[in-house]
Amino acid sequence: MLPSVRGTNCIRIHRSNQLPFPEELVASLLNNKDKILRYAFIAQAIAALIFLALGYYMGKDHFHLIREGVRTQGRVVGYKQKNFRDTEGNRSYGDTAFMPLVEFQAGGHVVRFQDWKGSSSTGVLGGPVTVLYDPSAPSMAMIDRPVWNWIPWAPTFLAGMFLALVSIKGWFRSLT
Repeated sequence: MLPSVRGTNCIRIHRSNQLPFPEELVASLLNNKDKILRYAFIAQAIAALIFLALGYYMGKDHFHLIREGVRTQGRVVGYKQKNFRDTEGNRSYGDTAFMPLVEFQAGGHVVRFQDWKGSSSTGVLGGPVTVLYDPSAPSMAMIDRPVWNWIPWAPTFLAGMFLALVSIKGWFRSLT
């Protein structure tokens, strides 16, 4: 082992497979606080891009429907059972959802779609629901749920926006 280098701005290197003691790591991080904070904006920018991309991917159709969609009345005509599996393809307890099948009238035609939000049990068939759909492509539709229209994509996108702003601020600080 190398001799101890306490009080310097580096992490002690071990020749064996041993990790440095937590106290040494903390001391090294505290000694290099300015250097670490100077480049923290890079990790924040990467996380911001991931969150922004994920939020966009999950919410682009929902946001389009919220902005330009038309509301109409529809009815639940059935439920499609959807089974979720783990990475090895095994089913486990509690991984079944029932996705509502909804019909509504658009432009003189009956349109049927499967909603994105399922539940653990089937509901009432024939129940009226408010549908939000795109008049130019009526098959792009969803059940209009005021809060759930924004979940989970909007909080994800907002977290990405926040991280982007924080990383931009950190970048400007690193320039000084």
